Amino acid sequence: MYTPGNPDRPNLPRWISVFIKDTDCGALAPRRPALFIQPDARLFEAPTSFLRSEYVESGKRASPSTWAAAAYALASWFDFLWEIGIRDWRAAARDDLIMYRDSYATAVSPKTGRPYAPVTISNRMSVILEFHGYAGERGLYEGDILAEVRAEQVADGVPIDKDALAHIRKGPRTKRMTSGLIPRRRQARTSIRPFLVNELRALLEIVGPRATERGGGDQRPSRDRLTCDLGWACGLRLDEIHQLNTLQFLSLHPDEHAPVAEQSISVVGKGRKKRNIAIPNWLVLDALAYISDERRHALAAGGITGRQDRHALFVAGLDGNFPGRPITHRRMQQRLEEACLQAGLIEEVARTNPETGVIRVERKSKHCIHDLRHTYAVLTYWAEKKSGNAEPWKKIQAQLGHKNLSTTTDTYLSFVEIFGERQRLVDVRMMIGL
Repeated sequence: MYTPGNPDRPNLPRWISVFIKDTDCGALAPRRPALFIQPDARLFEAPTSFLRSEYVESGKRASPSTWAAAAYALASWFDFLWEIGIRDWRAAARDDLIMYRDSYATAVSPKTGRPYAPVTISNRMSVILEFHGYAGERGLYEGDILAEVRAEQVADGVPIDKDALAHIRKGPRTKRMTSGLIPRRRQARTSIRPFLVNELRALLEIVGPRATERGGGDQRPSRDRLTCDLGWACGLRLDEIHQLNTLQFLSLHPDEHAPVAEQSISVVGKGRKKRNIAIPNWLVLDALAYISDERRHALAAGGITGRQDRHALFVAGLDGNFPGRPITHRRMQQRLEEACLQAGLIEEVARTNPETGVIRVERKSKHCIHDLRHTYAVLTYWAEKKSGNAEPWKKIQAQLGHKNLSTTTDTYLSFVEIFGERQRLVDVRMMIGL
């Protein structure tokens, strides 16, 4: 029985290697994925061409991490074929793809020590199917996997949040992978895990003071607090927080005497769709205070002059190795996880060593940064309801960027009805004066 390796790391696929570097390497541009056949490191042309055409150049998948995930999904597929004795991927059949799927469904990930999540298997299956469809269109593949790749013309304007396979779209009218072999993506349990009132209070105490309230005995940095506030008070995704720049805030003129009045800024969200989001004046004032003080000192410590400033809102602080440089997505996530651990927001998980079968129990953060977005939805629902708003979901829908109201209600309705009344979540809004 084939035992999957870890395609999330480039050194593990044994017959296929993935090239992803930050610098140029010959004809390969930086951060562009390429597959090579070992041991002589021959360029694997078909999948490399597929990744370049459908991911790098298409304009619909702008994230290098998405490109890398697709590259490692294909590497795991070709590695699997080699292990079961198929040396030419063009000889792969539908039964092989089923075996690949089932191998992952019963395996433990070396990276997490836990079974592979259905969404992980589903994403990899989608990439593999799309690759074979791409190869079939170019006469490179004629096997029966093509029967699983059904082309459907999809009307313009299909909302990305209603399309379960939006990540493989190529344009406004495109092809959708509809194979019955792809497992359901959602976990059996809910993935909506907002912070409870006491949890949010504990987190905010740990991450530091608001930038406008620094002073006295609390001189801790305010950057991480500002990051968290943009999540739970505005409902922004991690990538939307990360893309914010100083120019967006420096052009605003908040009234400190009207802290709950809102300013509008533009962000690019899921599916590269731009939308306007509302930020309360108190939070705009915090951002401006962070820019003029803490961020400015970080730039100076890093020797970054005005012309060198890339204007990213969040930069590494004085305690970082490279003060003044833009902070990464991963570091933002790590900082929240570290704060959760310090605040005692911990859960214990069992992880299995796939080689030895030994089970160990680890303590990990109970929350991730995306949970702040869920917290916004639940808090805002109860705040708006208490304020007499008969349609609280409309505001939440607009702020979160959901094209359809049903997406918002389907995600949160049953949850807030159980969660909110019991926890009196509106108290958090009152706690900060909203």
